[in-house]
Amino acid sequence: MEQDKTLQEFQQLCHAHGCKCTPQRFAVYSFIHGNLTHPDVNCIWEHVRKAIPNITRESVFRILSEFANFGIIGRMDKIIDARFDGRPTNHGHLICEGCGAIVDFDLPESLKSFEVPGKFQLNHIELRVSGLCAKCAKKSPKKE
Repeated sequence: MEQDKTLQEFQQLCHAHGCKCTPQRFAVYSFIHGNLTHPDVNCIWEHVRKAIPNITRESVFRILSEFANFGIIGRMDKIIDARFDGRPTNHGHLICEGCGAIVDFDLPESLKSFEVPGKFQLNHIELRVSGLCAKCAKKSPKKE
């Protein structure tokens, strides 16, 4: 029953975004939909290969990128490729999606006393805000 609901949602999303409802897309969607573990492409590929053995990692990555572009899922970049920061104190980063520039900013007072739920020991707070810097925004057509 849940699989039928997921299939219907998937078909509606494909129709809304003008893409085909392929078994490969559905397998990726079924795994990522509601998945709160923030899996990487390799994890998703390994899972999807159980149902579709000949699917390539590149196909899974392309489908995930497509879903992220549609706004169906979120994409968390710059997690593995390390960047180094000379400011070890808690602060935020503005990350330009166009040129890759990173600019520091001070955190709002409300975040400086942030308490985490459960038994999680807080060591560091970093807020990442992505968008376009002024230079890249001038080059890019405005989104409405």
